[in-house]
Amino acid sequence: MKKTLSFLLFFLLFSPLFAETAQKYDEKSFDALFKAVSKHYSREELRKIVERSLESDELTEKNLAFIYSPLSIKKQAADHTSYIDKLINGETVKEGVAFFEKYKPLFCKIYAETKVEPGDIIGILNWESRLGLVTGEQKIIKIFAAQYFFGEARNNDLIKSGEYEKEGAMSIEAGKKRAERLKKNAFSNFKALLIQAKEKNFDPLEIKGSWAGAIGFPQFMPASMKFAKDGNGDGKIDLFVMEDAIASVANYLKLHGYSEKGSVAAFKAYNNDKIYAEGVKKYSDSVKNAGVAPASCSKAAPDAEHKAAN
Repeated sequence: MKKTLSFLLFFLLFSPLFAETAQKYDEKSFDALFKAVSKHYSREELRKIVERSLESDELTEKNLAFIYSPLSIKKQAADHTSYIDKLINGETVKEGVAFFEKYKPLFCKIYAETKVEPGDIIGILNWESRLGLVTGEQKIIKIFAAQYFFGEARNNDLIKSGEYEKEGAMSIEAGKKRAERLKKNAFSNFKALLIQAKEKNFDPLEIKGSWAGAIGFPQFMPASMKFAKDGNGDGKIDLFVMEDAIASVANYLKLHGYSEKGSVAAFKAYNNDKIYAEGVKKYSDSVKNAGVAPASCSKAAPDAEHKAAN
């Protein structure tokens, strides 16, 4: 009987029957979002997008349950710790060296312009997406919509259900502050995604990324797209194009204290997790020791232009 009750409680908290689609979203929150994007959307057009973005599905519910869990921060830290052996080993270092050789002219050009070392860019891309192999299947607008319209209510339900009383859970006060922060960040990313969709002519409802809403090979959040760069000179920015991803990571690091404060400080700006920064630095040092260094750029033709291998 106890197991049955526990299952029913979990179902009510995290199933589509209890989730966003079962509730009417707050008009005040909708009005704030509309005001932020009104130059690009009519009220009717935005409402249709919001309603579709709040349609529940199994993957979104799973990811939201993870995000709002009072144990989420500890689980994320544990995940980052487990990534170290998976992402930093002899095989991944070889892959990093081969990656450098494949895009060497571009790396050398970017280093000349930004002074961001190739190994540090590769370190970020290795950690974020395994050099482009893993980018996520979550429709990111659903994460932002759920966090913005119903995140605080979801968190309050977890408080009432006793989830914050479990061993290792953060305090209720910390959870409330985190829910407020998640809503604020969701608004920024929701707004940025919607505006970018109009400016770049894509369907915001179809863009896929990580469980947290990050996009492409460098796993940029939509609000960070202002740091993205065109790396292949085609006049467009697409973070699923590796040249653009490389240039965008370099630009982000450059503009977040890379030269002034050092690489680790810039890594923390990319992801403010101690283990993340340490892991990226460890991998970066490993590929540098294996020959990924600006000094090798002298071996590349000075006027070479990067072309992706066919």
